Amino acid sequence: MKTILLVDDEPEILKVLTETLSDYNVIAKADAESALSVIRGGARVDLVLTDNFMPGMKGSELIAVLKKDAPSMPVIMLTAYSSVESYLQNISSGAFEYINKPVKAGELRRIVKAAFDSKDA
Repeated sequence: MKTILLVDDEPEILKVLTETLSDYNVIAKADAESALSVIRGGARVDLVLTDNFMPGMKGSELIAVLKKDAPSMPVIMLTAYSSVESYLQNISSGAFEYINKPVKAGELRRIVKAAFDSKDA
């Protein structure tokens, strides 16, 4: 079973997304620093799904670190505050996809599957 590391500072979002992605093993963390600890601690993570604007390290900063440590890991960015500038920055930094909140369950599952398919190709 594939593992998704879900990072969002809103507990309700973590709960809903964990339920939406119940076909996968989901590790939910409330901040980027905790997410990095999971990865650096040796946990097998196949995909990271992160919010952009969180206290402490932003999701865009998390992507930059992940792309250095694990360049082939797909990262999907979620945001409630989208802009063209933010979209371009995150995609150019290596995000697989950039999704606006609220995201529909079917759309999220489709994007996650596409990210896994691209990694396995």
